[in-house]
Amino acid sequence: MPQNLDLDPIQLPVKLRFNEEPVTEFKNNLESLRIELVDYPNPNSVKRAAYRMVEATWADHPVKVTNLSELEISEKMEELFSFKALPNAMETFGFTFLFGGIDLQTVTHLIRHRAASWAAQCTGDRFLNHEACLVPSSVENSPEFYERWKRHVQESKELYADMADSRKISLMDARCILPKCLETFYYGRFNMKDLLGFIRQRQDKQIQPEVDNIIAAMIAREIINIFPEAHVGINLRSPSFHYAKNFRSGTGTNLYWPDGDTDKHLEYHPNDTIYQGLRDDLNGTHPTDSETNFRKLWNSILSEIDDRVDEYKKWKEEQKRNG
Repeated sequence: MPQNLDLDPIQLPVKLRFNEEPVTEFKNNLESLRIELVDYPNPNSVKRAAYRMVEATWADHPVKVTNLSELEISEKMEELFSFKALPNAMETFGFTFLFGGIDLQTVTHLIRHRAASWAAQCTGDRFLNHEACLVPSSVENSPEFYERWKRHVQESKELYADMADSRKISLMDARCILPKCLETFYYGRFNMKDLLGFIRQRQDKQIQPEVDNIIAAMIAREIINIFPEAHVGINLRSPSFHYAKNFRSGTGTNLYWPDGDTDKHLEYHPNDTIYQGLRDDLNGTHPTDSETNFRKLWNSILSEIDDRVDEYKKWKEEQKRNG
C-alpha cells in the first residue's frame, strides 16, 4: 500500500530521544538489586491442593483435606519441599518475580535457567541515552580503575547517541557499542520445584558471582516469608559441593580459595586457583572497609530469613501444645 499523508500518525509506544545528551548515573551493583515477588498463589488453597496430590499415589479415593489442621498441612509441605514426597506437586506453586537493578551480564546468567519464562526490558526500539551504569564494589574501591570505567561508559553512550541521532544507523545497530554494565530489568515466572533448583545453583559463592548469590538469597527470603515450610529445601550456608568435587579435576571453576563453608570439604594447593586468596580478598585496590558490601548484605538477608524461620518454628510448637 502507498503512503497516505491523510492518515494521522500513530502514537509510538516509545519516547523519541533524538538529540538528547546522554546522562549516566553510576550505582553500586549490589545496592541496586531489587527482587520483587509480584505474583504468587494463595498459601492456604495451594498447600491444600498440593497435599491432595502428594497423597494421591497411595489413596484408595481422592483425599479430602477439609478436616486437616494447618499444622498437618504444613508438615506435609515440609516433606514436599525437602523432596521426601513426590516433587511434582511443587509445580502447582507459581511465582512471578521482578528482577530489577541488574545488568546484561546478570541477564546471561538468569536466562540460562531454561525452566523459567522470561520477559525482558528490550533495547531494539527504546532509546538508551540515560540508562544507569552498575558498578561492582571492587571497582568502586579502585579509584584509578573506576575513573577509566566511567570514562569508557560515558564515551560509549555518547557514540551510541551520535549514531542514533544521525538517523542513518538504527537503534538496533547502535546499541551494539554499549557495555554490559547498563541497568535493565526482567520478569521471571517459576514454579516452586524449579525455583528451589535456581536458588541452589545461584547461591554457590565459589563459582557464581556475588550478584547471583544475593539474587538467590533475596528470592529465598521472599519465598520463606510466604511459605515458611520451604526453608527445609533451602540452605544458604551449605558448602559448594560441586566446587569441592571438581576442584582437583582440572576442569573446575577454580577462581578463589574455598571459603569457610567449603574449606573443610577438600584439600588443595594454594596455586590450584586463579587468585591466591578468598573471593572477599578481591575487593579493589583501596577498600575502605574490612567487610565487603557483599558480606554485609548477605549476612543481613540470612538474618532476616533466620528470624522468619524461628517465628515459624515457634508457631509449630504452639500448635503442637494446643494439640
